[in-house]
Amino acid sequence: MTRLATILGSGGLLLALGGFGLPLLAPEAETTASIILGVGTLCLLVYVGIHFRRISTGSRKRTTRLGTHSILAILLAGIAVGFTNFLAAKHAPEWDFSETRNFTLSRQTYQVLRALPREVSIKIFTHDGSPGYGAYQDLLTTYAQESPLLTVEFIDPERHPDQAKTYKITRIDTAVIESGPQKIYLQRASEADVTNAILRVTRDSKKSIAFLTGHAEKSFSNTETPGLSRAADALTKQGYAVELLDWHELQKNPPSVLIIPSPTEMFLNDTVKEITQFMAQGGRLLIMSAPSNQDSLDALLAPWGIQLGQGILADEQDRLGRGSPTALMVRTFTTHDITENFTTPIIFPVSRSVTFDPTQGKAWDFVALAQTSPKSWEETNLANTEPEFNEEQDQKGPFTVAALLTSKRMGQDHKPESAIVIVGNAAFATNGWLTYPGNTDFFLKTMAWLAQEEALVSLTPKDPAFHPFVPNPSQEQALVFFQVLFVPLLTLFIGLSVWKKRRSL
Repeated sequence: MTRLATILGSGGLLLALGGFGLPLLAPEAETTASIILGVGTLCLLVYVGIHFRRISTGSRKRTTRLGTHSILAILLAGIAVGFTNFLAAKHAPEWDFSETRNFTLSRQTYQVLRALPREVSIKIFTHDGSPGYGAYQDLLTTYAQESPLLTVEFIDPERHPDQAKTYKITRIDTAVIESGPQKIYLQRASEADVTNAILRVTRDSKKSIAFLTGHAEKSFSNTETPGLSRAADALTKQGYAVELLDWHELQKNPPSVLIIPSPTEMFLNDTVKEITQFMAQGGRLLIMSAPSNQDSLDALLAPWGIQLGQGILADEQDRLGRGSPTALMVRTFTTHDITENFTTPIIFPVSRSVTFDPTQGKAWDFVALAQTSPKSWEETNLANTEPEFNEEQDQKGPFTVAALLTSKRMGQDHKPESAIVIVGNAAFATNGWLTYPGNTDFFLKTMAWLAQEEALVSLTPKDPAFHPFVPNPSQEQALVFFQVLFVPLLTLFIGLSVWKKRRSL
């Protein structure tokens, strides 16, 4: 009997411990753990029943009482610690001591989360080792704590390929913000992007963006390098309705924003009239023009006071690596909402200048958004494959590459404000160049501002504590000289000096 009791006691203790520990290793085995815990408890009760008299006699001893008191004190302390941890988990205060307040949401985000009209789901397709996992976890955990209508789920696309296929995930660290029929994809953990996406998916209507056709423009159905398929895909994932629009249909189906993507054929009077009427009704327009387009847009731009340069801009200071000076890496921006806090360079390969004549465009306000450096010039010899500045022929910079026109009539007749963004380059938004972060940000922020999506542009991203240094060609030469030549020669000189001094002793 004693041997059986010992087996029951030992087995019951092991089963009880297993019942407590199994849910930690396998959360889905909760039912099995409950059964094991019940069986273990029953075995322990049988053991206590068999040895009840011995336990009762032993409990009268002084050492037993002291041991019992110690055990009870430990149990009470454990219960107190566990209860404290439970309260801390449910009502944990948080303090953000980071330099740039990265773990504190903005006031606008708190207002959006507390006023959610319906449930929002955020699915992040990532895994522990991916570069964006930590940033998504830090940001979206804070979001989930602020609203019971928002749920956050991390999904490993390798373990759950069916879900990745359902959502058409092609890149790791992709977040899908979903509510009702609306769905938006994000590629980075940014408070501005997430909050804006939540605002968009909780609205049933979509802003429409139309690419004009009819004059041999660039097409968003073209998936090759000069095409705009990536631009259209990026706009679709931002929640816009993207479509092609023939100029004949402009008055019948006016879009929220019209894009004229580098037409190669001349705009005739009928087309100019249709677009002018569209702008008179508060239209919003993005024009992208490459140097190869020549004068195709002159008839449209002249009444607005806009002139596009006839040459190609070159810049020895701000250019892409050691390549051609016509591959501009623009770093100078204004403080407009589109480019405010913009620190990432934009690559404009082969561009034209944008100038404004205030006497011709009296009804418009002009703002330069992006400019070249003072060392730039406008190359007029287009046959020259290696541009060089000629003081007699070429004009010195800086030049405006991207500009904004807004109508002055706002406040006078209370009509919607018209706006035009003109970029003297069309390649920056093509499939071959849109992958650069600065190009993507500039294109999407421009479209958001034109579409009057104030939620996106009013939430500027926090400045990172680490600011990467992107050298221009002159700085690259200086760094190469310092690292490859100066430092080794200085080390050699110091070594020889020390060796000679010791030898003379």
